[in-house]
This record gives sequence, structure tokens and C-alpha cells, in this order.
Amino acid sequence: MKRIVVCAGLLVLLSACASVVESTKTAGKSLEKSVIDMMTYDGEDETRPPRALEDIVPELLLDPVWQGDFTEGHGNNFLKLEMTEADGFLYVADHEGVIVSIERETGEKVWEVETKLPISGGIGVSDNALFVGTTDAEIVALKLEDGDTLWTHHVSSEVLSIPRYSDNTVIARTVDGAVTALDAENGEEKWSFVRDVPALSLRGTSSPVLKSGGVITGYANGNLVVLRLTDGMQIWESSIAVPRGRGALDRMVDVDADPYAGDRFVFAATFNGGLVATDVRSGEISWRRSEISSFKRMAADWTALFVIDVNNHIWSADQTTGAVNWQQDLLENRQLTDLVLEGEYLFTADYEGYLHVLSSVDGRLIGRVKVSDKPIVSAPIVKDEFVYLQDSEGEITALQFTSITAAETDIDE
Repeated sequence: MKRIVVCAGLLVLLSACASVVESTKTAGKSLEKSVIDMMTYDGEDETRPPRALEDIVPELLLDPVWQGDFTEGHGNNFLKLEMTEADGFLYVADHEGVIVSIERETGEKVWEVETKLPISGGIGVSDNALFVGTTDAEIVALKLEDGDTLWTHHVSSEVLSIPRYSDNTVIARTVDGAVTALDAENGEEKWSFVRDVPALSLRGTSSPVLKSGGVITGYANGNLVVLRLTDGMQIWESSIAVPRGRGALDRMVDVDADPYAGDRFVFAATFNGGLVATDVRSGEISWRRSEISSFKRMAADWTALFVIDVNNHIWSADQTTGAVNWQQDLLENRQLTDLVLEGEYLFTADYEGYLHVLSSVDGRLIGRVKVSDKPIVSAPIVKDEFVYLQDSEGEITALQFTSITAAETDIDE
């Protein structure tokens, strides 16, 4: 059985056979190019060029606070390595195994450890520990205070998602379809749940979402599964997308975007199958927007859901009905990061190193600043009127944002 895994700029063939059929090679190359065209832009391909930025009327001041190089970043690897924040500190890791703790307000390094691990997923965090996954099929826990290793647990395959923590349990998702629960104190396995994955899928998996005693995870076959946190028992499974079309790319329905769990619905987006809302108790589909396919993490307020689609159009949809509130296409094909919502502001960044801020009310662009000459590769962190961004080579920029109206009021006083 051969598994073809497609990612941005990389086609990986995992095979139990010694030879590769020539027709599979040809199909793989064609498919790889299609996905590269969709997910990346190198400045040469003109089939999906990024939209040129247009002038905006700024409503936010975005002032630099500090900037620093701390790690080597992602390199050219397709990894799910995200900066995280806890109790006033930022934590970052790179593909060479370096993990750094940084004081959020000042940008001063607190500690640095060189684990020499091939880190590929993280960083998860608890009250006293950090959790990362590796391409060598390991989950590693480190002390929050100094980075010392607490424990290491070997899982079934490569980890390309963020380990999540709740109730003294670490949940890890691996590329072979397994969800594994580990004791956060010692790394011992509590339970494991396994689902087969299709022979052809995007490289990557959604990270587990933990809410109200449940573990929510999506699969490359278009299914959404909810498990019980305590013992891994399946609560429900829902098929939210069915492969359609004649081409291999058309039939990919990966749930690579992290689901979003609200009080009434679990929202999930697939690569080709659209955006759906499922009943949180039964998994029954309540509504679907077939035109909004995505592999980016969603954001939400009390009534609206915010999604970046595969063309980097940004949508706001009503959580209850799925009705579209607004759509913004001025950032088309700009390789946007996941969205982050803070108050009425939506934050995202792009492949040219720009931070963009939108109004969550109507989608208008209200702020923009260039922070790097390199791509911004993971979602901004927004905390206490500050925003933190990391580029592909590990440089972190801290900005303070203030509404222009508030700034003018301060000046007048």
C-alpha cells in the first residue's frame, strides 16, 4: 500500500514496496504542482499571482516595540511549529531542535535549550510544561521554567500537529491517523484511537481541539470525530465531506484546519468539501457552505465565524445559519496565516512579511505594516494590545496597536 502525501513544495512517497510505478510518479508530479500553485507563491508562477496591495485608510496605529532573532525558524520545511504564550512569556522552537523562552514585554531571552530533536509540531503548553512533537515519532515534555526535559514518549508515527493539554492529559495526533492520550506527569499512555488515512492526502493534520471533556479531530477522508477525553471512547463521527470529481486533487477532502468548538456547533472546514456546522451533541450537519473550503484555523466571536478560504478570501458567516455576513478578497493568494480575533479586530499576516488588520464587523482593511522581508509563517499572537509575529527565519517582531481615534483623544487631553 502506497501513501502519497502532498505539501507545499514537497511530495513524499511512503511505500511498503521497493519500487514506484511510473504512472504514479507522473500523477504525483502533476498533483504536486497543483498544490504548490495553490498553497505557495515563489514570484515566478503567474497562474495564481498574489493580489497587489491597495491603499487603505488606516484606523489603527501599529508601532514597533522590539524585534529579535532567536531561532532558525522553519527553514524550507512544512511544519506546524507555532509560537505560543503563557503567563507573560513567549515560547518558540525551530526545526533544528532549539527551544527558547522570551519575556513578552521586553524581548529578553530567559532561557534556551538545544534539544537536537527534529521538532515538527508544537508548541503545546500546560501550567508547568511545554510539549512538542518530532518527525521521529516522539512527544517530548519540557519544564516551563528552564526547558529541562521531563519525559519522552514514542508514538506511532510523525507528529505534524500541536500537542494539546487538558486535565493532566496530553493529546497527540500523528500522521498515520492515531490520536494518543498521555499522562502529562510522566508521559505514560492512557489510550489510543486509530483511524486509517487515505492513500493520498495533504501533508499535515489538524491539531486536536479539547473542549468540555471531548477531543475533536478531523481526518483526511473528510470525517470529523469526537472522542471522550478520559478514555478515548468515540462519542460520534460525522462525514462532513465526500470525495468528488475525476482528478486526484479534486477528490482531496482533508480536514487540515483545526475545528472550532462553540457551545452549540462544531465547525470544520475541508480542503475541497466546504465549511460545515455540526451539532455538538450528535454530529449531525446543521448547515454547509460549499464555496468556503479551507485548511486554515478559524476564529469566532459570539455570533460570527471567520474563515480564510483556499484562495485567501476572508469570510464572515453567521454561526447559527451559515449566512454570509461579508467577504473580503483584497488579500487574494497572499499566503495568509491563520486568523486571530481580538475584540473587533482580525489579525493575519502574509508571505511578504506584512501584518494586516481587518474589522470583524464588515471586513474592511483598517491596518497594515511590513515587519519582515521574509514570510510570516504562523498566526500572530495578540495579547494586551500587543501583537507578536514570527517570520520563516525565526525573527520575532512585537508591535503595539492603538486605534487612531483613541490616540487622537490622548493627544487632545
